[in-house]
Amino acid sequence: MNFSEIRDKAYTYLGYGGVTASEETDAAIRSCLAELEKIVHFRYLHKIFVTPPDFLLKEPYLAFLHGCEGVILCATTLGAEADRRIKALARVDMASAVVWNAVAAAVLEQLADAHEKTLGDTLTYRFCPGYGGSSVHDLPALFDLLHPEKIGITLTDSLYMLPEKSMAGILGIGKRARKSCKDCLVSAHCVYKKEGKTCYGSEKN
Repeated sequence: MNFSEIRDKAYTYLGYGGVTASEETDAAIRSCLAELEKIVHFRYLHKIFVTPPDFLLKEPYLAFLHGCEGVILCATTLGAEADRRIKALARVDMASAVVWNAVAAAVLEQLADAHEKTLGDTLTYRFCPGYGGSSVHDLPALFDLLHPEKIGITLTDSLYMLPEKSMAGILGIGKRARKSCKDCLVSAHCVYKKEGKTCYGSEKN
């Protein structure tokens, strides 16, 4: 895994809590990454639809998928071991647990992004229920169609995914789209934007 990319994404997550770059934090990120590489069990599941499923026939999904030729439902996870390590650390060293949580999230993002490059040359970025004005209440419909339990992901009654280091969402087929603050529905209230950051790391707005 690319350390500089993981570092940048991890600092995005850590920056939300006011953490700034330092040699000490860099060392902690590097240590976390080295251990994570040994214990993660990355898995990815996807299913292609020529016609968007019914739960996507509303905003903001319609706007996101405008001009697309189809849609991919996807789910991905690092596995349960990363969760167990973070929870164990939280009992004895909360600062380390916070760094671990950020690094694990960054690793999941990077591995998912890398895998999605193998799915096609013309795809949007991954858009997950709960992003940009969408609702996590759409997750049950996505789970019913995709069955992420095949790769060990379950959905609780309160709509949390387990393992916690998991994601589920959609990608549009036939259109290129990059992450941007320009059309984000929560831009006016974004905590990242207020700190001069973005939720997607080092990409330009």
